[in-house]
Amino acid sequence: MLLFGLLTLATLLYGGLIYYFKWGWESIPEEPHPPFQHKEWPSVAIIIPARNEEQNIGNLLQALAAQSYPLNKMEVLVIDDHSTDRTIEIVGQFPFAKPILLEEEGIIAYKKKALEKGIANTSAEWVLCTDADCVPTKDWVLIMMNSLLANQARFLAAPVYLKNNGSLLGRFQTLDFLVLQGITGAGLQLRLLYMANGANLGYPRSVFEAVKGYEGNEKLASGDDFFLLHKIKKQWPSQIYFLKNRQAIMQTAAMPNWTSFLQQRIRWASKSPYYSDLMLKIILVSVWVFNALLTIGSLLTLLNPNYGMLFLFVWFCKTIVEWPFVKSVAGFFNHQIQWLEFFLFQPLHVLYITGTGLLGLQSSYEWKGRRIH
Repeated sequence: MLLFGLLTLATLLYGGLIYYFKWGWESIPEEPHPPFQHKEWPSVAIIIPARNEEQNIGNLLQALAAQSYPLNKMEVLVIDDHSTDRTIEIVGQFPFAKPILLEEEGIIAYKKKALEKGIANTSAEWVLCTDADCVPTKDWVLIMMNSLLANQARFLAAPVYLKNNGSLLGRFQTLDFLVLQGITGAGLQLRLLYMANGANLGYPRSVFEAVKGYEGNEKLASGDDFFLLHKIKKQWPSQIYFLKNRQAIMQTAAMPNWTSFLQQRIRWASKSPYYSDLMLKIILVSVWVFNALLTIGSLLTLLNPNYGMLFLFVWFCKTIVEWPFVKSVAGFFNHQIQWLEFFLFQPLHVLYITGTGLLGLQSSYEWKGRRIH
């Protein structure tokens, strides 16, 4: 009976939170297109950390070469993080791209150091950040810069879509990522949660310098997007936005296998013990507890079938609660989603949330050939 009471209470609280996020997501204004035309567009640096990205970097640079933003106002900097493949050679095939070698060894936060080095090597007024395995639309820079200027933004988070190959793992990753994108947008719109994805964001270079970049977070390998955002939030909480425009969507690929997927998610979770935002901690712990209770309920069902109906009921309720939110976010990304598939993925999602939440506490994972402790 205790488990029944806890699950009922947790489901009600979780349901309320998800519906609040749905309301927040749908209240984000979709920015107009075509954008407001400036008489003279400012200079912008596009910072791209890269490590062993020979399969991807060419696609990104080709997309940047075709941007509708004035090419003479764009400075593309690729910071090579000790690649052992043909990454730098491929960058050299694009005359507008400036390769920079990250020579530092024995550090922990390689990506943060790469971003800092990129920004230190530009005089551009504005900074856009993305990853080497991403592909933007032709109007990405134009839309991002229009939003930054029109809103006088100090930090702009923008949408990322996870493209998959149709496999079971790929479809699961895309659904999970849609939820994360919805929460990111809703959280910023509601001024409740401040999250972003490093694959698609922008800010004035002066703001990065004002908050002293990643100073104070050098001991954490991940969180280049999160910790910078929270430093900016302390000074300009009302000038942080989520850009809801389909032409601003950055596309990236899903992880190719379960091992790399879990390592990625553990990497993301590993920074959670260092969060200072109380509201974020409360929400993350609440979501984890809800999923942990569902995991316990499923295990008890194996031991005692009498718990089976309770577990199925909560499984069904979780799906009903999340479905309108996920469908709304998927609609923005033009992603087709089936109710039955979403329902059947729920047990896997519960186990994944519970497991990565625990494994992330140990702060040990492998990423791009490096073991991080």
